[in-house]
Amino acid sequence: MESRFSAPSTDDATLVDDRDDRDFQAPPPDAQRTMVVEPAADGAAAPTAADATAPAAEPRMRKLQPRRRRRIRLKHVLPAWSVSLLVHLAIFTALAASITTTAPEAGPVDIDSALGGADRALEETPILDDPTDERSKRLEETFAMAPPDPADVAADQRPDIGSVVMTGGPAPSATPDVRPSAPRGGAEGRFLTVAGLKGRNVSSFAGVPAALGTDVSLDGPVGGDPTFDVAGVGDALNQLSREILRHLNDHKVTVVWLFDESASMRDDQKTVVENFDRVSSELSRYVPPEKKAAAALNHAIVGFGKEMDFVLERPTPDADAIRRAITRLKVDDSGEENTMRAIRETVARYSALAGKDRRLLLVLVTDESGDDGENVEQAMEALKTTKTPLYVLGRQAVFGYPFARFRYEDPVTKDVYNPVIRRGPETADVECFQWDGLYKRWDEQPSGFGSWELARLAKESGGIYFLLPSEEFMRMRQREKTYTVEVLKEYMPEYVSRAAYAQRRAASDLRQTLYALTTQTKDLSYRRDFPVEPLAQRQAALEQIPTATERIAALVGVQKRLESLKKLRDREPERRWRAHYDLMLAQTVAFQLKSFEYRALMESLAGKPRAATKRSTPERTVSFVVDHADKPLAPESQTAKKYAEARKLLNDVVAEYPDTPWADLAKSTLARGFGVVLNQWEHSPKYEERGKLVPKF
Repeated sequence: MESRFSAPSTDDATLVDDRDDRDFQAPPPDAQRTMVVEPAADGAAAPTAADATAPAAEPRMRKLQPRRRRRIRLKHVLPAWSVSLLVHLAIFTALAASITTTAPEAGPVDIDSALGGADRALEETPILDDPTDERSKRLEETFAMAPPDPADVAADQRPDIGSVVMTGGPAPSATPDVRPSAPRGGAEGRFLTVAGLKGRNVSSFAGVPAALGTDVSLDGPVGGDPTFDVAGVGDALNQLSREILRHLNDHKVTVVWLFDESASMRDDQKTVVENFDRVSSELSRYVPPEKKAAAALNHAIVGFGKEMDFVLERPTPDADAIRRAITRLKVDDSGEENTMRAIRETVARYSALAGKDRRLLLVLVTDESGDDGENVEQAMEALKTTKTPLYVLGRQAVFGYPFARFRYEDPVTKDVYNPVIRRGPETADVECFQWDGLYKRWDEQPSGFGSWELARLAKESGGIYFLLPSEEFMRMRQREKTYTVEVLKEYMPEYVSRAAYAQRRAASDLRQTLYALTTQTKDLSYRRDFPVEPLAQRQAALEQIPTATERIAALVGVQKRLESLKKLRDREPERRWRAHYDLMLAQTVAFQLKSFEYRALMESLAGKPRAATKRSTPERTVSFVVDHADKPLAPESQTAKKYAEARKLLNDVVAEYPDTPWADLAKSTLARGFGVVLNQWEHSPKYEERGKLVPKF
């Protein structure tokens, strides 16, 4: 009979060599031998021949019987088996009941701020949070904010580069009026815990978490709202009062109002003072008496420009003192807005107040993105360390371009200047062309989003960026436009750090190529000013003809490069970058026509210089400038095909991305025309000298 304890093979031993050998020892070989025993006549066992030779003194061996298995009776096992069955049946029944039972309706969750921004993947631990990390210095070098060109700061009154000649009188505002097209809805539950606030207007971005499973967690980081458009300062202050009340549920609160003291902010400061009663009355109505008695809510007023100005340094609950402090804000004529520094220093000054019992809230009132945006991560660190949410009352950024322009008329010479302010872009870096085919951009196309640095701070700190409508009489041109948040959700910028943004961009051949083309073409500006004297005019025109020819060849190369990326464009997951590609391709063809037309104008001036209709006088100087126009000058045989191609591509952008900045910029390009014109310009002989006296905004 084969033994039940056969020795393991070499292969088996290999599989079990890491176990205890005592559990797998085979019995000795003797135990495997068997003996055949035949019964004797008297019933005793008789030895066989095999045993005859055995010594007589050896004792008889007992018969080996096979070991019988012990019979397991069912009655012994049944009780344990029955108990196990009953337990498992109970578990499965409970699970089935939990699936079919209707869950109670979830109550409102009082989270820390508006959940906003359909942002891309959540950024991991901020790379600059470690104070010993030297990468912040490298980032400052890599992403240094470019200062405005001196020619931009002292921009002139020359005829509008859209070919509209100034005829006197104040120009209309240039900033778009962004107003909500319908009542907002969404995360209304944020305010249900505050008595009397149910049903109020809240951000429609509030229901879109920045990272699913994270922002909705009570213990995880809470995302703020980077885009909350309001009808005016009053509506923004109403919403702000609700935010303050919500924080008062759990903490005492100190609100620090941080005001931009540039000249362009005087109207906004006045409007805040006029509407501050809305805040004080709302808070007075809902703050419990015991919290009022304990000074649970107080305010401080701080101004900034190039330097800090602590107007009302010691926080006070006195609403009248707060109004008076706002009226005492200075006017900073330096033209510098160190916004990131102001945020850091303000938080540092009041950080001692932030603790277990008191929360610090920072309200920034500004119309610019600031001149030190490269320090955004340091400002972020200050806000996160003290758990301070940032609320911004600001304007929307210029689409894909850093600067907007004001209109200033010299009171003595009546010359008009257009100094710039920094108001953009809406992204971590530029993503589209920085010129218009002839010169640096003057279109001031609204983006529908806030300036990137401030929007990032508001979102990551749990605050809100309020997009105020434009009511600035000083702006150069009027661009009234309403963008709905529902449409722009598909085009949200990435509010990760600049380092993470650059890394993601570099990982995509399409995005990296588009960025490279924007940087390579940003300085492709033609000569705009031309003299009246025939010989000087002819010489200047002759110098520009080869330049235009080179630009045409370069732009044809750009078009071929873009067309080679068509498959990558079709696979690009982000609608924003597909829109960039389509618009840049259409603009490239349109800009080729600009170069054709500019060259045709230069050839015309070289052959026959243009004569002015007026002579220069000691009081007024007459010269020429080249502007955009819709009348073609180049031979139709050379440009007809390109004209049709440019119009088709631009109209495709309008059709593909309706009611977006991409469609509107394409419309502006079509309306401006693909041609050029030589306009006559009259100005004071002291134009350049007087330009140094233009105030800084």
